[in-house]
Amino acid sequence: MRFKLDQDNSEIGFIFNLKTYRKEALYGAGLVFSDRAFIFVEPNGPHHLRITLQSKKPAGREFLCALAGEFHNELLSQTLRWMVARHNKKTKEAIQAQALFAAHAQPQPAISNGKKS
Repeated sequence: MRFKLDQDNSEIGFIFNLKTYRKEALYGAGLVFSDRAFIFVEPNGPHHLRITLQSKKPAGREFLCALAGEFHNELLSQTLRWMVARHNKKTKEAIQAQALFAAHAQPQPAISNGKKS
């Protein structure tokens, strides 16, 4: 895991290849850290993104290195979520279609105004 540490600004920077990591997974991982850090995302060439996490409070080397490790773990988790979602897309769509068809096929109960006849 390679990153650039800037202790003076309490920030850590990464460059990710978009052929390896989905942009959505990178954004998702960044969102998880929005309570602890400001997230800056910028292009770095045609197939790379630079992501910088800047701690919301002054931070030392130990905190920033831990943040880098946690970010990478979350990125792996987000990547796996996207892989599972893509793999299960057809099954999910079939279940949704069945649910919509079943809901439409059942007669709707009459709405009562609460008065006895």
